Amino acid sequence: MGFSTSGATAILLIGVLVAVSVAYPTLQAAQDLRQDAIEDRDDRVLETHNTAIDDVEATDDDGELTVTARNDGSTSLSAADTTLLVDGAIPADRELEVDGEPDRELWLPEEELTITVDEADLPDDDPDRVKLVTERGVATTEAI
Repeated sequence: MGFSTSGATAILLIGVLVAVSVAYPTLQAAQDLRQDAIEDRDDRVLETHNTAIDDVEATDDDGELTVTARNDGSTSLSAADTTLLVDGAIPADRELEVDGEPDRELWLPEEELTITVDEADLPDDDPDRVKLVTERGVATTEAI
């Protein structure tokens, strides 16, 4: 009776050690992935809080719509990823300029973005309002 009890206890102890040695790396990897996801989420939230657009002006004359806005936040934005909606629809084509330079895509803080849309690319001939949305979801609406 003494050996069978000791043998069974040893077998159970070895089984528990093997189970823990298999489960621990899996749980540790899952915890690392979770922690990385939380850090990524926090970084996105911080970038969103630091994003602001201001001084939006929209004018419709000479057959084209011109929208200007200033990056008033502390984060840089992508001009190409900034969406313009005219009366709720995205225009077919547009021209972008950052501080008067048409080939720039990076929209830095305190710089001005100008979006020009030809009348043929507008959903309506006489638009009423525009909405500018950054890649981080920060938006502003302006009447024309």
